[in-house]
Amino acid sequence: MHVSDIKRFLRCPRLYQLSLETKTKFHLYFNISTDIDESIAKKLNIEKYYVGITNQESSDTLLVANNYNWIFKARFSYNGLRIRVPLLYVDGNNCDVYSIVLSTQALENEGNNMAYTKYVLEGNGLKINNYYILFLNRDYVYKDKLDDDKLWILTDHFIKDGRKMGNIHEYVDNISLNLDEIIYQMNKFEFALPIRTSKCTSRNRCPFYEDCFPLEKIISNNSILTLVSSKYKYDMLNDGIRYLKDADLDRVEGNKVQMAQIKADRNNGLYVDEKALKKWYGQLELPISFIDFEWDLFPIPPYNDMKVMDVLLFQYSLHVYDGKKLSHFEFLGEGDSREEIAISLLENIPKKGSVIAYNATGAEKIRIKELANYFPQYSDRLLKINDRLIDMAIPFVTGLVYDTRMRGSFTLNTIENMLDEKHSYDDLEVSDGMKAVEIYREMIICQDEIQKQEYKKQLLEYCGLDTYSLYKIYKWLNKILSDR
Repeated sequence: MHVSDIKRFLRCPRLYQLSLETKTKFHLYFNISTDIDESIAKKLNIEKYYVGITNQESSDTLLVANNYNWIFKARFSYNGLRIRVPLLYVDGNNCDVYSIVLSTQALENEGNNMAYTKYVLEGNGLKINNYYILFLNRDYVYKDKLDDDKLWILTDHFIKDGRKMGNIHEYVDNISLNLDEIIYQMNKFEFALPIRTSKCTSRNRCPFYEDCFPLEKIISNNSILTLVSSKYKYDMLNDGIRYLKDADLDRVEGNKVQMAQIKADRNNGLYVDEKALKKWYGQLELPISFIDFEWDLFPIPPYNDMKVMDVLLFQYSLHVYDGKKLSHFEFLGEGDSREEIAISLLENIPKKGSVIAYNATGAEKIRIKELANYFPQYSDRLLKINDRLIDMAIPFVTGLVYDTRMRGSFTLNTIENMLDEKHSYDDLEVSDGMKAVEIYREMIICQDEIQKQEYKKQLLEYCGLDTYSLYKIYKWLNKILSDR
């Protein structure tokens, strides 16, 4: 077993059980274009080191330590628990443990991980002298080539928001974790019934939620279980309240979106705050540009002027509606295409009229500002786009409009699939942003030109549907208001 198995078991035994039965494809959130081991070796001036291999036994790793003091990805096991130490310095029976984190902070959760490392290493007869964390310098900016020394920060303390929070060694030594008992319980564990707790949905929704509670996939559009941000919806369901319209208002937190949901169910499935929606809609000016970006996230910057944890914009789709005709423009780049995408966008987007994006404040507006910072020569023109940018999500996430077919979801995909079942994201090879990033990475390294063109086609279809969906939502909102 691995540390991840123990963490799953402690969160929920059934999560552990189902994860053993299901092989899930891992998708790396970050784009890592740098050999991290090599970069760390340069940072620490390590000239001779060994890199562990998958499924290597403890005895083999200890044997390697006779010839190498420094071992990256050092693999050990003890009492059935297997670990991989990111970097280990070994001198006889003494060692130093180095954790490598792709973060701009060194937080206590890494100390919790080190507690598992301590258990296994001590079980193999090694004494840990020191614990260190190597993390990314948030102020680092790439210039011409990677400066490994400035990129990484080495610490024996936890660092949060630039401040030292406590010694790692002292923290790990004070962790009370009876791993012998936990592993014993895991080894004898056989079956667990699904029990709904706050752990099922807190932070990240459990990937097996629908396996445990399959009936929730087929609930009605107006089910009480679609009530967002509700602490008591399951209590209401257990008391026989099945639908939004019958919600016990004494057990409803009362935010505007919840009330819009309840009113929608009491009004044939649709609620509209007509006055507020007219005010929002009234700010729109023709021609209207509907825009969507796709980007990748690099913890270690690969190109000039990029910072740690920076994003690389690689695609946009733009639909322009002048009141009569709908036009489409698009761009899909490879490598460092930041300037190309900035020039293309400025060439194709109208110089006046509203610009609409979904979740614009947290996405498109930031990406445009980044382009403006990269290229001062285009800054004024790019920032003028931001001055005209309007967020299409606002009418939905603030409760101005709610359709029970949304089932408590406010994503662009949900609304598009609701409005047009014939042309939905479900029909595409790329159906969400994470999949788009995955396909983009595959496209970049693909050597088969036919397959490469297929990847491009899939990305263009997905991003194009995003902006066409914005246009359809615009037309739908217009129809709602004109029908009243």
